[in-house]
Amino acid sequence: MKILYYSTSFYANHGGSIQSIEFYSQLDKMNAVTKKFIHPKHPSSKKYKTDRKYSFRDILRRIPLLQVLFFYRRNKFNYNSLVNRIKDVDPDVVIIQIDSNFLQVKRLKKQFPELKIVNQINGSPFDEPFKNIAFKNYFLKEQIKSYQTADVNIFISDFSRGRIMKGAINTKRDIVVHNGTDPSKFYPIKNKTELREKWNYPHDAFILGYIGTLDFHKQLEILIDAFNEICSNYPTLFLVIIGDGPAMSKISYHINELGISNRVSLRGWVNHEYVNSHLNCFDIAVHHFANTYMNPLKIFEYLSAGLPVIAPDIPSIRETFQDRKDLLITGESKEELKVALLELINNNGFRELLSENQHLIHALEGNYTWERYTQKVIDAIKNTE
Repeated sequence: MKILYYSTSFYANHGGSIQSIEFYSQLDKMNAVTKKFIHPKHPSSKKYKTDRKYSFRDILRRIPLLQVLFFYRRNKFNYNSLVNRIKDVDPDVVIIQIDSNFLQVKRLKKQFPELKIVNQINGSPFDEPFKNIAFKNYFLKEQIKSYQTADVNIFISDFSRGRIMKGAINTKRDIVVHNGTDPSKFYPIKNKTELREKWNYPHDAFILGYIGTLDFHKQLEILIDAFNEICSNYPTLFLVIIGDGPAMSKISYHINELGISNRVSLRGWVNHEYVNSHLNCFDIAVHHFANTYMNPLKIFEYLSAGLPVIAPDIPSIRETFQDRKDLLITGESKEELKVALLELINNNGFRELLSENQHLIHALEGNYTWERYTQKVIDAIKNTE
């Protein structure tokens, strides 16, 4: 089959780009795939903005009626070029990594009724960018109708599928495939001393590490506040935050305001090929918060690197991992995170239990790789024939 992969995140600097890049790469290993194409072919000329303050445009985006206009405008982006690309390469299947553009699905199906359409659905636009949109119930129904016209919908968790599709779930069309990792890129490295020298981390520190896009909804202030309240009792405790994004300025200001800039390192964006090396400098990896519909990629990468992990209490984590056996689940509050941090900091045996979990490593390698993810998507497409 010839596949056209449509992803507006392919060239971006966040988790969605990792999923799209890994998925597109793994298509080469699929026997059923004869040709593959990417759309857009080139990155947008629009620059990724980080470390910015709210603009007048951001304020306008919060107004419910104006969100309707922004939403419809968003659903026009790339559509005409996508239609031209379909006419040019004549694919059997278009796989769409959905952002806020689900209205394009119905339009495509109407214009190309014989074309198979597969949606990668990582969430709903009405959870974050358009959460204040006017006539929200109407748009939620339109979201369901759009996905009902597709041949296959790929959801990242059973919770997310149920939340978006509600009573309209078709288990053949609407399937759950959890995100994955690449064990060839994420694996344990025992000699931390050399790595810390290489990346200029303090040699004798006990490092808590976080990596991800610094968005406002990631609740990094909770991690920083929890660290601030315990670090005075642990002189070698050190916090590393890797990533960049809109909340960088706010996070940096908060760290300076607390007077702990000598105990926290904001590393900025790191090329993905070096992430495993940085991860292996950590003693504990933290991903304490995620919205309920998410299936955080970083959890899989942390675990593949053999780290003890503090993870958010969300459905996809509960579906996939066992609390206190695979990782340590924490609630959303600062106090709950402090309890989790202190337990792992003070209990070396517990850290070793979580970091030397061969059963979990084998499970990740067998069931939660990008190759396995891609194969499940291809199998779902073949089942529509």
